Amino acid sequence: MKLLHTFSKYTLGSVLTLIAGLIATPILTRLITTEEMGKYSMFITLGGLAASILYLGLDQSYVRFYNDEKENARVYLLRKCLAAPVIAAMAVSCAVLIAYRPVSHVILGRTSFMVAACFAVYLIGLIVDRFWLLKIRMAQKAGWYSLLNMIRKLAYLAIAVVLFYTIFGDSGWTLIIAVTAAEGVLLIGARLVERRNWKLEEEKLATSTRQLFTYGLPFVFSSTITYIFHSTDKLMLKALSNYHEIGLYSGAQNIVHLLTQVQMVFTTFWMPVAYEHYSEDPEDKEFFITANKIISYGMLVIAILLLCTKDIVVLFLGKNYQEAVYIFPFLSFMPIMYTVSESTVMGINFMKKSSYHVWISAACAGANAAGNYFLINAFGAKGAAISTGLSYVLFFALRTFLANKVYPIKFATGRFLLGCLMVYVLAVMASFQKTSLMFLILAVAVILVISFLYRDVIKMTCDLIVKQIKKREE
Repeated sequence: MKLLHTFSKYTLGSVLTLIAGLIATPILTRLITTEEMGKYSMFITLGGLAASILYLGLDQSYVRFYNDEKENARVYLLRKCLAAPVIAAMAVSCAVLIAYRPVSHVILGRTSFMVAACFAVYLIGLIVDRFWLLKIRMAQKAGWYSLLNMIRKLAYLAIAVVLFYTIFGDSGWTLIIAVTAAEGVLLIGARLVERRNWKLEEEKLATSTRQLFTYGLPFVFSSTITYIFHSTDKLMLKALSNYHEIGLYSGAQNIVHLLTQVQMVFTTFWMPVAYEHYSEDPEDKEFFITANKIISYGMLVIAILLLCTKDIVVLFLGKNYQEAVYIFPFLSFMPIMYTVSESTVMGINFMKKSSYHVWISAACAGANAAGNYFLINAFGAKGAAISTGLSYVLFFALRTFLANKVYPIKFATGRFLLGCLMVYVLAVMASFQKTSLMFLILAVAVILVISFLYRDVIKMTCDLIVKQIKKREE
C-alpha cells in the first residue's frame, strides 16, 4: 500500500505536468514557426548532451550509494557528488563564451554571443537541478518532485508568452531564454523545498571517493552515448535536412510526450523503490517480474490508444505542424521500449556492471545513425522517426539480455515482444494513412489480444480493487 500511495503521488504530479504541457504546446506551436522551433530544439539537444558528459556519472553514483549511507550522511554524499560536475560545468561555460562563434553557428546557424551566454547559464542550471531533484526523488517526496516539474513547465510557458508579445516575437530566442529562465525557477523551488534538509550532520561516508568515481565514470561514456543515441535523429536531421524538418520532428515529439509522461512517472518512482527492495531482499525476483508485466501491458495499451487518436491529438499543434501526424507513430516506440527496459535492466545496476551501458548505447547509437542516414534521405523527418523507433527495440533487447546474464529473472518477454509486433503493424499503417474505421477495428482487436496475453495482470488489478472496496466498506 505504501508503494501504491507513493506511485499515486507521482501519477497525480505527472498528470498535472501533462496538463501543463497540453496547455503550453498548442500555444507555442501556434506562436513559433517550425524553423524557429528547430533552432530551439538544437539548443536543448546540445545542452542535454553536454550535461550528460558533465554529470561525470556522479548522479548515478548518488542514486546507487544513497541507501548505503546513513540518513544523516546523505547531504554530504550529495555535496561530494555535485562538486566536480559544477566545477566542470563552470569551466565548459567559460570555454563556450570564449568560443561563442562556432557554438552559436551550430545552434542558430549564425554568430551570436547572446546564445552562447544563454547556453552557458542553461548548462550550469541543468547540472545543479539534476542533483537537487535527485535529492527530492530519492527521499521519495513524490508530491514535491511532481509539483516542481509542473512549475518549471508553467514558468517556461509564461516567460515564453511574455517574451513573444514584448521583445522577440516569432523567434527561437523566445523559447531559448524561456527554457533557461525556467531552469532558474526550478533551482529556486528545489532549494526552498529542501531548505531544512541541507545541514551537514555527518561528514563521514561509508562510500569512498574512489568508489563514487569508479562506479560513476563508466556512465560518462554510457550516458553520453545514450544521449547521442537519443539525439541522433535531430543531429542527423540538421546535417541532412533543415530546421523546418527538425521543427516538425519536435512537434511530433510533443505528441509522444503523452507517453513520455508515463515513462517519467514509472522511472522516477521505480528506481529508488527497486534499489530499496534489492537492498532488503535481493532474492525476491517476483517483485520485479510483476512490475514488468504491469508496465508492459500499460504502455502497449496507451500507445495503441494514442495511435487511434493521432488525427485528433495533432490538432493541438496548429496548422504549421500538421505533417507531424505521420511522424510520431514510430516515435511511440521510444517511451515504450525505454520504460519497459527500465524494469528489466536493473540487474546491470545491482551487479555494478555499469560498463555494459556503454556497449548497449554504442550499439544502438551506431544502428540509429546508420538508419537515419538512409531513411532521412528517403522520408525526411518520418525516416528519422522510423529509424529511432526501431533502434529502441534493439535498446530494449540488449538491456534485457545483458541484465539477465548477471542477475537472471524470468521476465515475460515473449508476450511483450508479440504485443510490440502488433503495435508495430499499427504504427506502419498510422505513418502512411489517416485513421479509418478499418484501422480502429484492427486496433481494438490488438488490444483484446494483448489483454488476453496479460490476463494475469488484469486479474491482479481487479482483485486489488475489490480488496480495497471491501476494506473501505469495513
